[in-house]
Amino acid sequence: MPDIKNLYETLAEKAFNLNITKPEIPEYIKNNLKYSLFDWQEKAISNFLTYQLIKGRENPNSPTHLMFNMATGTGKTLLMASTILYYYKQGYRSFLFFVNQNNIVSKTEENFINSSHEKYLFSNKIIIEDKTIPIKQVDSFSDNPQGIEIKFTTIQKLYNDIHIQKENQVTLDDLYKRNIVMLADEAHHLNADTRNRNGIQEELVPEELTAKSSKVEIERKGWEHTVIELILNKKNNSKDNKNVLLEFTATIPENEQIEKKYEDKIIFKFGLKEFLSAGYTKEINLISSSLSKNERILQALLFNWYRHKIAVKNNIPNFKPVILFRSKTIEESKNDYENFLDLTSNLKLSDFDFLKNIIGIVSQGQSIYEQGKTRTEQVLNFIKNENINYGEVVNYIKNNFTDRTIIITNSETNKSKSEEITYDQEKLLNSLENKENHIRGIFTVQRLNEGWDVLNLFDIVRLYETRDEGADAVGNRRAGSSTVAEKQLIGRGVRYYPFVFKDMQINKRKFDDDINNELRILEELFFYSINDSRYIDELKRELKKDGYIRDDREFKTFDIKKSFKESDYYKIIKIWENRQIDNPNRKKTSLEEIKDEFINPYVAKGNVLREEVVDFSKEEKQIRENAIDKKWKPNFSILIKDIEKHIFRKAINIIAKDDNSVCRFNSLSQELNIKSIDDLQKDEFLGNFKITAILNKDQDYDNLHNSEKLDMVLDFLNIVFYKLKENISPKIGTTEFYPKRLEDVFREPKTKVIDRLNLNDNISNENDWYILDGFAGTSEEKGLVDFIEEQIQELKSKYAEVFLLRNEEVYKIYDFDKGLGFQPDFILFLKDKSDKNLYYQVFIEPKGTQFLGFDNTFKTGHDGWKETFLEKITEKFGKENILKAENNKYYLIGLPFFNLANNTNFETEYSKLISDNS
Repeated sequence: MPDIKNLYETLAEKAFNLNITKPEIPEYIKNNLKYSLFDWQEKAISNFLTYQLIKGRENPNSPTHLMFNMATGTGKTLLMASTILYYYKQGYRSFLFFVNQNNIVSKTEENFINSSHEKYLFSNKIIIEDKTIPIKQVDSFSDNPQGIEIKFTTIQKLYNDIHIQKENQVTLDDLYKRNIVMLADEAHHLNADTRNRNGIQEELVPEELTAKSSKVEIERKGWEHTVIELILNKKNNSKDNKNVLLEFTATIPENEQIEKKYEDKIIFKFGLKEFLSAGYTKEINLISSSLSKNERILQALLFNWYRHKIAVKNNIPNFKPVILFRSKTIEESKNDYENFLDLTSNLKLSDFDFLKNIIGIVSQGQSIYEQGKTRTEQVLNFIKNENINYGEVVNYIKNNFTDRTIIITNSETNKSKSEEITYDQEKLLNSLENKENHIRGIFTVQRLNEGWDVLNLFDIVRLYETRDEGADAVGNRRAGSSTVAEKQLIGRGVRYYPFVFKDMQINKRKFDDDINNELRILEELFFYSINDSRYIDELKRELKKDGYIRDDREFKTFDIKKSFKESDYYKIIKIWENRQIDNPNRKKTSLEEIKDEFINPYVAKGNVLREEVVDFSKEEKQIRENAIDKKWKPNFSILIKDIEKHIFRKAINIIAKDDNSVCRFNSLSQELNIKSIDDLQKDEFLGNFKITAILNKDQDYDNLHNSEKLDMVLDFLNIVFYKLKENISPKIGTTEFYPKRLEDVFREPKTKVIDRLNLNDNISNENDWYILDGFAGTSEEKGLVDFIEEQIQELKSKYAEVFLLRNEEVYKIYDFDKGLGFQPDFILFLKDKSDKNLYYQVFIEPKGTQFLGFDNTFKTGHDGWKETFLEKITEKFGKENILKAENNKYYLIGLPFFNLANNTNFETEYSKLISDNS
């Protein structure tokens, strides 16, 4: 392969040389998107904006051609929406979206055009520069567009529109008259010409492309010729060409010519490996067995029932797990569909007799991706321990898997050899997560391999047993087309289903550190197949190639060393912890109570001294006394429900930036029982609340600038939510700590998923003072262990005993103010030399520099509350309030965060620990 240095790798240096600073994402982009951007999406947009600034300096009048190379599920379509907003602001009005499949086109139409659709990407109203911007689908672009116009098409249809004369179709002359932004999805399909012709140009005859046209022909004529040569470059006839082509793909073909071709075009890369590592996908579990086809179906239905039960048990609402059944051919799919309906409608208890011997015929591998036996045992144990009769399972299946709740991606009337579904079925397939959607099972062949967005697919059942593996030119094994298609289908299913659990992040895996938690099964995608070792090896090889499964991740079980378990220290010593309790001072404030209170009016700029906006994220800050002169009376009022949605939502987003804000959706949903932020403007919540204002005599609401309206809403919401927050913390952590036997807290081994690169068991093997039997941690955590190792002789000279424990998500303490749970990474146990009944329990938390705040300290960073909490522990129990248990005394000390590059505070407090015991 050539020495490739992609565009995104050169941006920073180019920007530096041109004295271009990192651009902020404009508010007109953030405020007009329905969803918040993930950090990788923000980085992609930042790269894109940096490129635009560079291009504006270097070659502003040339066409733009960029590619976003991002894994399936990372939100490429939201990036498309962001670029549409950007280019509209730059004066573009004509947008052309194309892809290689009709079903992807129709799905994207809903995302961009249908504001009532669940997956619509924009705010209800797009507002740019105080104007409402309409967005509409068109067949041809108008000469005087009033807003954003998008033509949705396929690469085949685009080619035919341009080359085959038909009525009411877009023409090349029409495209040449305007600046066009083209958005190409699943763009890895669109490079057959580069991949196959080896630089040889062929004369193209403008013949219509049809469903019978070869894939290579469609890609060659449609992409290189039509899109690149004719549209993007305008046949190289224009000196002032501002056309844009943005490609979006998860996969770039492994081809030297293609890699070189895109070297200066890949603006951002976020691969599947990075996406999986970040925890925003389901984990894959390959379930292989010697079960018959019907038994595999019943096994999947059993897991479907089990997921439903676990969700109900844990109060996860509207949870509807979906199963996909894949057949090899359309004819087989029809037969499998009919067989399934016959099986489920006539299901009886005896059909589950095969479960009596299932443990011996379901495979179990060493990999974290092959845990079929373990998960099956988990379900069977649940049925046994909960005293569940299989009649409940039978009734669940009969009620939930009927002809009404099943889709087959081939209509009963279709006689062709291609899969076809109706428009209504297409809509159902693209809204499976909707609680009103009744579909629970899907029978398909190839239809859904690409361009399908689904979050609640949990099981894929391979209904056939053959394989089509081949070999390349030199004899190396090459995956068959069916296996490649199954890999693509798995890529659809790994998208994470978000659910609320405690204070954990809603849209991210929660149980990598607790794989035995019963809720872990809601974070796994099961793929069922026969136990054919060559097929499993072929599938795993394909999944590894694209990063779906990784050799560098494994299960690791951590336990206290046997030598330490046998010591008196382990058996006698106490570990101190506080408790999370209901806040005794909490009075849950109702909205009605707030509504009845007087809320100070907003004062227009230039009128009188305005009140300071309350930043209720800082608890010590109190609402300032009303400074408005008594002679001023409100002369304007408006109901919250009449405020423009984009202004109201922006105000919410501004306030909610603080992680502990009551305005964050999780807090509001628990406090007010809302299902979306938009609910706040409904009558039963804030809709009928009245904002009063003192406006200048020549002002009314309609002529207020949007920034003034925003300030008005911010003032109002700050006060309302401050009043809610005065008593909103439902929990607190006790200010008293209680002793527990160390052996009771750290009794059981802990199994978790780790990255092998973070594993370093030498730390445990070579240091008697490190009391866990293994180590896996980040560079900062390894740095802390190295620091203690450097200090160990001095520590041992000052203390009678020294032990360091890595807390593998076992021990938890709770912040005094809000009861937030905190699991410090390390606990340093020390025994005093002079007073043999005195012990120290020292909490240590390593943190990376990404947690530093705006002033380069951790206190103002994301986890600053943890460092404050550790400081409070030291103030309360570090030689000020000695703790006693039985005949022993204890000091509790919390050190500042440890960081390899910013360690001054840690070393200062650590030195006190040493010097105080000299």
